[in-house]
Amino acid sequence: MATKAEKDIYARLARYGCILCKQQEVRNLEDSPTEMHHIRRFGGKRENAPVIPLCAYHHRLGNSSVHQLGHKGFEKYWGFSEMDLLERLNDLLQEKS
Repeated sequence: MATKAEKDIYARLARYGCILCKQQEVRNLEDSPTEMHHIRRFGGKRENAPVIPLCAYHHRLGNSSVHQLGHKGFEKYWGFSEMDLLERLNDLLQEKS
């Protein structure tokens, strides 16, 4: 179960919409429903993993989603990694600060 601090962070990140849709310039999804994807590329505990906001399609439902493709397949398919998306998100967060 997420702590109040984690929920606050997740809510803040969710306002940016799906970071993959933004990366692909599919559409502006700042108000779109998002799910938090925990980047556990090298193992480790979920609660210690960095998170990125993804729409359900890019997170777990679509054939090109991170959970369908896996870490290596995701990077091969999209041409960038989850960590690249995290870097993009961090850039957006710094711009809005």
